[in-house]
Amino acid sequence: MGQVAHMDLDVVRVSAVDAKRIPEQDVERLRQLSSGVNSMSPAEIACLQSHRKAWQMIADGDDEWGFVAEDDIHLSADAANFFKSDRWIPANAEVIRAETDLGRAELSYRNWGKPLGHELRQLKSAQLGAAGYFLSKMTAVRVLEHTSRHVEPADVILFSSIGGLLTEMQVLQMLPALCVQDMWAPGGALGGPLTSQIDDDRRRFHRHDPRSARRKGTAKLVYEVARIGRQFAKPFRMAMLVAVGRSVFKRVEIETLVNAGPLPSGRAS
Repeated sequence: MGQVAHMDLDVVRVSAVDAKRIPEQDVERLRQLSSGVNSMSPAEIACLQSHRKAWQMIADGDDEWGFVAEDDIHLSADAANFFKSDRWIPANAEVIRAETDLGRAELSYRNWGKPLGHELRQLKSAQLGAAGYFLSKMTAVRVLEHTSRHVEPADVILFSSIGGLLTEMQVLQMLPALCVQDMWAPGGALGGPLTSQIDDDRRRFHRHDPRSARRKGTAKLVYEVARIGRQFAKPFRMAMLVAVGRSVFKRVEIETLVNAGPLPSGRAS
């Protein structure tokens, strides 16, 4: 609790769902509810179920907003200012992504506000990672209902339009971000005990997933031509969107981090 000990917060630890404890028949049942775009390995299913536990707490709670944090994040030095109340959150916002992987994102040209010097812009491109985000009570109810019928990774549900709800909700990105996963943090423990094991599990599972068979012959050729075409057209699309005032493309930075290090093992919301 080193990072939040001085913040006077009501922090609740949510015990993570252990993938090894999910019965195989339940894994298969849940995978049948997925689109097939994501392999949905046992670890991914367990991660989604862990987030659903946090969503349920927000849905059942008295507050209108909650903050969900995974166990390997580093908080910025001014994060505490945003945890004191939800009065800075714009009306009609449903999710606020507070983290960054230090990459570039497509965002709305419109600035929804600048609380305490942090811009809030609508997120328009998929940004995977669900290590730190604010979720409204009403939206918690919505994503719980959605994930009872559609099973995809938590970050896909929240921050992607392919298999997720990004284009159906008002999802805002905070710039600069309030938190960053350990793998992206300056001096983070890359490859250390805090590194997520989901990617390794996903790769191993994907190799044995019959839905992940590699494209061959004509199908592979068509896919590669389309991929190259998209890459060629990307800078022209970006320039057009900026020119007509529809989008901006910004690298999401992170400010000075709290020195206490990442949160302890488990999940907090």
